Amino acid sequence: MRNRLLAMFVFLLLGGVLPAQLKVVKPIVTHPKRTTLAFGLGATRSVVYLSRNIKANNDAKGLTISAVYGGARLLRVSVEYTYYRILDISPTWYDIRANTIEANLHFLARFKSRKAVFYPIVGLSYNVFSGYFTGVNDYLNLTSLYPVNETVTTHWLGLNAGTGYEYYFKPGSLFIDYKMRVGVTEGTNQLNIQDVCFSAGLRFNFRVPSIYKVFKGTRGRYSLDTVDSEW
Repeated sequence: MRNRLLAMFVFLLLGGVLPAQLKVVKPIVTHPKRTTLAFGLGATRSVVYLSRNIKANNDAKGLTISAVYGGARLLRVSVEYTYYRILDISPTWYDIRANTIEANLHFLARFKSRKAVFYPIVGLSYNVFSGYFTGVNDYLNLTSLYPVNETVTTHWLGLNAGTGYEYYFKPGSLFIDYKMRVGVTEGTNQLNIQDVCFSAGLRFNFRVPSIYKVFKGTRGRYSLDTVDSEW
C-alpha cells in the first residue's frame, strides 16, 4: 500500500513538471543576403504644371535618371531626377524650365515567369517651375502674387501615385511608369492633380549586399541568411 501511494505521488509530480518544461519553438527568421541595385535612364513626357498648362498636346519632354534599390522581397526604393526641355505656354508663360526630384516606393507583384514585375508606386516629389510670366490670360490671378513681364520661379511639393511595369533581361530591364502628382494649386490654394507623366527607359541591374547584410547586428546570429532568386 505504501509503495502504491509513493508511485502515485511520483506520477502526479512528474505529470505537473513535464508540461512546464515544453518550449515553444519560434520559426526561423530568414533574410536575403543579396538584392538588386539598378541605375536607369529614360525619357519622360509630362504636363509639368496641369493648372497652368491647359493647352492640348503641349506636354514637356525630358530626361530621367534613377537609382533603384531592393526587390529581393516585395518592396524597393527609387530615387529619380527629371530635367525637362524648355517649354512655352503662350500667351501666359514663356521659356519655362522645369525639373523634378522624387523618392518613391515600389510594391512588387511578380509574374509567374519571374521575368517581369508590376508595381504600384507611392512617394514624394519636389518640383521646380521657372518661366517668363506675361500676365496675359491669367485666369489663376497670379498677377496678385507675381510681377508681370518677369521671370517667376515656383517650387511645390507633390504626392506621387501611379503604377509601373518592368521586364527583365540580363543584365538589364525595360520599364514603363505612369505617375500623377497631387499638390496645392497656387492662386486657388486647393489640393489638385498638378502633374501627369509617363516615363520609359532602360535599367542596368547589379547584385549587391542587402540591407540586412550591411546592417547586420547582434541579433543576426539568430537569423538564417538565404540567397533569393536572381530578380
